[in-house]
Amino acid sequence: MKKAILVCFFVLVVFGTQFISAATWRSRVWPQTPEGVLKPHHPAEPEDPEDPVTPLELQGWVIVIDPGHGGTEPGAINNNLGLKEKDINLSVGLLLRDNLLTFGADVKMTRSTDVNVTIAARRNFSNSQNAHRFVSLHVNAAGNTSAKGIETWVDTDAGKIWKDYAQTLHNNIVRKARSYDSSILDRKLKYSGSTPPWSDGRKIGVLRYDLINAPAALIEMNFISNDVEANRLSRTEYQKTLADGIAEGFVEHSTQYNKEDGVIKR
Repeated sequence: MKKAILVCFFVLVVFGTQFISAATWRSRVWPQTPEGVLKPHHPAEPEDPEDPVTPLELQGWVIVIDPGHGGTEPGAINNNLGLKEKDINLSVGLLLRDNLLTFGADVKMTRSTDVNVTIAARRNFSNSQNAHRFVSLHVNAAGNTSAKGIETWVDTDAGKIWKDYAQTLHNNIVRKARSYDSSILDRKLKYSGSTPPWSDGRKIGVLRYDLINAPAALIEMNFISNDVEANRLSRTEYQKTLADGIAEGFVEHSTQYNKEDGVIKR
């Protein structure tokens, strides 16, 4: 009996060792199958598509920005704060230019530095650039230092597209300005040639419907003669807010009209 047990033990040791050795040898010759090689083939998942390109709402639009005054003509001045209208106009104009460029507009400026430009030269420049739209930037002033708010001007004799354009810019700059300060007063749309002080046929030179070809608007961006509004106008963040509002007005207008609409061929 002991002999039989010893024989069985011997057989288990010999063959077990060979089995282990064979398994070890196979593992060296055939390493473990990489994950997925023997699994059913699944095509690779497609990569996520790239983010869609932001549409350029103002692609092809030639827009002339006219920062009012400049050079030896400072415009209105707030002596208490040492502010000049020409500087605020230019600062907002440059911000607006950069903003409109992001929407694909072809932006031209009547001035991008502190230089003199005549009224006639501003109109002629817009016409020579075959502009689709013209916007002149100003800040207001009054003898009554409590006067406040934003107003926009358009030629009283202009057609519907010109007036719609001016109204859309106005609505958007007021809305945006009120997001910065809810107390901003909306002084509405004014008509050069019929609204005082530009009444009885007197007209704002850069808006002359009979002389400028592109729909034109002039925005009075608060009162520099009011210390509260002048202080606000001096802040870069508020200037950016105004520029954003005007740019959003251009984008909205582009959904209502084509760029050629309202342009006069003389």
